Amino acid sequence: MGFTALAVLDRAYRGAVEGQYFDALYGVQEFHALLGRIDLALRGLAVTLAAPEGGYRPALDIGQSTFDTLPDYRGSVQRMAEEGIVVMADEGDLVRLGFDPAKVVPGVQVVDTTELATRWPDYDGVWFL
Repeated sequence: MGFTALAVLDRAYRGAVEGQYFDALYGVQEFHALLGRIDLALRGLAVTLAAPEGGYRPALDIGQSTFDTLPDYRGSVQRMAEEGIVVMADEGDLVRLGFDPAKVVPGVQVVDTTELATRWPDYDGVWFL
């Protein structure tokens, strides 16, 4: 089957302008394409990226300039799930932050924290982003 890794993301926000060049979710997609199977686990505040939010497009105004090429993290999670990348969200963190685990982006698997940890030996590597 080739190389497999679990990418664990626990911070939802990684910067605005700097992140437009290479964000963690883009990295997961690229490594998935290059190395084989890379699954994504969202925990902590990163589970908010699995919450559907229609029509949001990030933009940042600095003086008279508008940066509208910023990463759309929620959109990235949705595209990853649609493209068949395994995306999991920690159920306990969803509940703790006030989200309904039944109302996540379609294709995202809601997984108990303990169950997620028991999956780690199934991977060649576990990466914390």
